[in-house]
Amino acid sequence: MIAATCDPFTEFLQTQLGLEEGEVPVPGEWANVGNTTGALALRLGLLSVEQIDHILESQETNGHGKFFGEIAVELGFADQDQIERLLQIQRLNRQLELGEQLVLSGRTDLNGLLGNLQQFHMQNQK
Repeated sequence: MIAATCDPFTEFLQTQLGLEEGEVPVPGEWANVGNTTGALALRLGLLSVEQIDHILESQETNGHGKFFGEIAVELGFADQDQIERLLQIQRLNRQLELGEQLVLSGRTDLNGLLGNLQQFHMQNQK
């Protein structure tokens, strides 16, 4: 199984765990469910269902090519810092999902995953 995208965290884990390309789990059919910007904003209490509907309608009617977060900022529902933090959380959720697959397959354990996440984020702080 080859990972669909080879992002920096995937490359980092490959190196740390000594994984060959074919040993990196491929995201499942339901990967990222609930990890959209809108779903995260709703789950974390940043936006209401009505605001999300408004953003999606705006995106469909006149915002082609604009990201959900861009429209949320334009409409005054969120500020740029909040959207940036949501995107950071979204990336972390994707990293955790890959890590969960590696724990489930026995390639690492939970403590190893947490240590690798911490090390990766310390090396990649902005």
